[in-house]
Amino acid sequence: MLAIHKETRLRKRLLSILRQNSEAFQLYYDTYGYTPVEPLLEYLHTLKGCAYITRQDLHQVVEFDPERSIEWDGGSLIRVTYGFLPSIAKSRLMEIVPPDVLYYGTHRKLLKQVLTGGLLPIASEYVQLADRPEHIGEPTDTLRLVTVNAKEAHEAGICFYRVGEHYCLSDAVPSSYLQLCAD
Repeated sequence: MLAIHKETRLRKRLLSILRQNSEAFQLYYDTYGYTPVEPLLEYLHTLKGCAYITRQDLHQVVEFDPERSIEWDGGSLIRVTYGFLPSIAKSRLMEIVPPDVLYYGTHRKLLKQVLTGGLLPIASEYVQLADRPEHIGEPTDTLRLVTVNAKEAHEAGICFYRVGEHYCLSDAVPSSYLQLCAD
């Protein structure tokens, strides 16, 4: 169990990371701000003083957060309750021709909604997509991956923007370009 001062320090660090306050690293975020726990832990392990942070430490931080500013679905996804994915000025984004296929990760409870309604930027300005499934995370009991036929979507006039080495943004992607990713 983390000492209270270490728990507080880890909470502050998590809030900063989950709100994407740094361009030095990138994690995948779905439309509702969830990111997979394992890549987050991998990133934390690269930071000074965090090499031995565990899932149990994260659970402690979430469980004892007096402001309830971090949510964990109990499985593989975690998010802050507000303030994630800050606005990116469209003027700073460069439109690209995307790869043939991109990937989107979502909570299993939202899968039907995504596959029927498409990808919409509900809690942020853009939909974030990854160029490879491993940049989102492995499908688990809560995380599901969706394949986006980005080539066809782009040919139909949907814009894609590069952000970072492995991620793209889009304003929205209709359901006709989506399918459940084969395991």
